[in-house]
Order: sequence, then C-alpha cells, then structure tokens
Amino acid sequence: MAASAQGGLGIDGIGVALTNACASLVFPGGGDLLNAPGSWARATAAAAALAVVYGGVSVARAGAPDSLLLYAPTGVTAYSVFQPGTQSFVNYILWDDVPDNIGTLIEAPSAWALNTTPSNQLSVVQSRGAYRGDIDRTVLFTAQKAGFVGTDSVVVSYEIRLEENLSGRITLLPTYVPGTWVPIRFSSGTLDFGLEISFAAGVVDRFSTFSVGMQDFEGFHVWRGIRSDGSDLAVIGELSKQEAFLGDQPGGALLDSVYFYDVIPTLRQGRPWISPFGAIDCVGTRFDLPLDPDQFFWYDCNASNGFTYYYAVTTFDRGYTSTSSQQGLFKVDNCFVSLGEPFECPDELRELTMEVDPQGDLYNVYVVPNPYRSGGSRLTTSNYHNFPDDQVRFVNIPPDCTIKVFTVSGDLVWENIQSGNGGNVAWDLTNRRSESVTSGVYIYRVEKPDGDAVFGRLVVIR
Repeated sequence: MAASAQGGLGIDGIGVALTNACASLVFPGGGDLLNAPGSWARATAAAAALAVVYGGVSVARAGAPDSLLLYAPTGVTAYSVFQPGTQSFVNYILWDDVPDNIGTLIEAPSAWALNTTPSNQLSVVQSRGAYRGDIDRTVLFTAQKAGFVGTDSVVVSYEIRLEENLSGRITLLPTYVPGTWVPIRFSSGTLDFGLEISFAAGVVDRFSTFSVGMQDFEGFHVWRGIRSDGSDLAVIGELSKQEAFLGDQPGGALLDSVYFYDVIPTLRQGRPWISPFGAIDCVGTRFDLPLDPDQFFWYDCNASNGFTYYYAVTTFDRGYTSTSSQQGLFKVDNCFVSLGEPFECPDELRELTMEVDPQGDLYNVYVVPNPYRSGGSRLTTSNYHNFPDDQVRFVNIPPDCTIKVFTVSGDLVWENIQSGNGGNVAWDLTNRRSESVTSGVYIYRVEKPDGDAVFGRLVVIR
C-alpha cells in the first residue's frame, strides 16, 4: 500500500509466518523419495508505529507486460457512513476477489539447459493447469538421474525459486507412459498450485534444468474522482499481494502484509479487526465490517459534504520474468486510466453522493461555501471549496422547512420548500427569474413549520 496524501490504513506490520514441508512424487509407483522438511515466511515483522498511507468482467487491453489477462473485480459497491460528531464521512468501497484460474497463467516450460544431448533427442516437457497461487512464482526442475523417458528410471527434483523449502521430486519409472501428466505438489503432497507436467519419450541428461513460471495478477488499485466520465481518477489505494508476501524483505511492504494476512482474514471471519497501533485516520481503532469469504474493501476519509464521487477498482500487474524471478517496472491495469481522458470502462464507475441526514436543531444549519467565489473550484484551485456544479448548499436543514434568501434591503431572491428530503439543499445562485445573482451580501432564513427560524449571512464574490 503505497503512500498518498489521500489517507488510509497506516500500519507498519504484523508478522505472518507459514511453515511448509517438501513434497515427494513417484510415477507410476515406487522409486526414490525426497523428504526434506523446511519452512518459509510470507511476511515477517514486528508491530511498529502508525503511519499515514493511502489510504460483469472486462479484460485487459492487448500489450499486458507478460500476456497475463487481467480481469476486473466484480461486485464493486460503494457506500458512505456519516459521522455526526465530526460532521465527516467515511466512504467504503467493497469488491469480490477474482476467482482462481481467471486471470492466471502457467507458462510453457523453458528449454532444457546444461544438457549435452542434441535437442532433437531430448524429452519434450509440457505444462498445463490453472494456477491457484496468489503471487508470481518460478518452479525450477533439475534432473538428478539421467535416462530415457519410458525406458529408464528418471529422477527430477523441483523447487520454487526464492522459496526453496517448497520442493519435491518426481521419479519416472521404466513403466511410465510418455506424455502422462504428473501433478506437481509441495509440502509433503498437500500443497497444490495447479501445475501438471508431462514428459515425452526422449533423453534426460543429469543436472539438466528447465523452469516453469506461474503467475497471478499482482493486486488491486482503488480509484476516485469527481468527474462523471472518470477523466480525473486518481489512485487512493494500491494493494499488492506480491509486496504483502515479501513483507519486510527487499521489495516488500509490511502495510500490505497486515492488510492481506491480518485485516482481511479477520473481517472475513465476521469479527472486527482491532488496531494494535491506535486510531487509524477517520475510522478509529477498529474495522467492524463483516466481509463475505471472497470480499476485499478499502476506504476513503477525504470525502466532503455535497460532492459526488466516482470510484473504480481495477486489477493491476507489472509483469514477471520467470527466469530471474523479478517483477517488471510498469504497472498495467485491466482498464486504461489516463488523467484528462474519459475512463475506458465507464460501467465500472460507482457513484456516491455525500449528503448529511436531516436534523431538527436550527442552530446547526450552515451554508457552504461561504463566501462563494466564482471562477474557481476544487477542480482548479486547491483552496476553493466550491462544488463542481457552482452551487452553494444549505447543510443540516430540518426534514420539513422553508428556505428563503433575501438581499440586505429585504427583497426575496430565492425560496425553497422542503418536505421530508435530505439534510442538504443546493442553490444555483440564481434569482426567481433564473438570473445569476450579483456580488454582495445576502441574508438567508430557514424556518420550520412551527415558526421557529434561524437567520444567516451568505457572501457572493463574482
């Protein structure tokens, strides 16, 4: 989860360790076995200080960095929670995970290396399967015993590069039928990533090697904008499974480890996640947000009353070179995003309008922006609160009331009667003849049906 001024989850880590043993496979029965137990850590860390970070299927455009298809998450929804005490909003964005075997890739085996036999006499190796892992991995195969497949006993060991304790061994007996698919399992045969290998009749040289890459998309981007066409979308959350896995190792992110290995599993169990690091932005000390078994979420603490926001969630990847087990440099999303250009997947945008609930205390009523300055808004000038629609809003109004705006001389400029509506009322700064009002000071009156009323002042600067 990379840093951003947008705000978000700020945690520097919770250690997550997973222990695994090696696997052994023999085909079609009997032969040598390899049993070398070991362990590996997905993410390691100690709790540290709170920090501030940012916090239907569509297919990626051609030209993804590694031919991995990227699919948009489904079930994307957004909703808002208003906090009366602080007069602020927390917006939540939820989406479903991309299922296994969608948007994954098991590569064809690389060519045999370190062999002395002519290539046209070597056993041809093939791979197949639907990858069931959550990060990119490379499986390195090494021939431990040479021979002719289908005639001799051939032994091939394998291990996942950078996770060497995830390993195993295949023994192809003389009775092995060339072309038979062999499942590749790890951790004493209990861990199955969905990879299968077959060997054609041919020579296997001792200590010769080949590798197979297994890939999944890297993670999710959460986007936000205030233009309905998505032309101003910006990332408010980047959630990387790869960086979560690496944890505090080079290229890792402890924040992502906490998110994927602690926050999400806790919420999916229907339990609130309690922060051990104190308050988290506008949320406080806990997430009490029950998730379905395949759901993810992110949140936005920087939503302003009266604005309409547009959210999108994309999957992203930056490519993977299986021979070096290295990530690429450029992130590619399932849907192209370019500032100033309409979002290519408009159906994936989720609209959310910020509006307070009506309330009965007239002394909580106010108008915003005040003063109103024409010629600028938050789209163009950072210190302007003006709404993109160039309107002002009366906020915290009662459910039933009458709003009137007068000149300082007492002439009625505008009137609005509310009955059971929300706590916001917009005025487009025009008079009863639909003419734009001029610069000056205006008096507004908000009156309840029982006659109670409150007055206020609004300044317009053209």
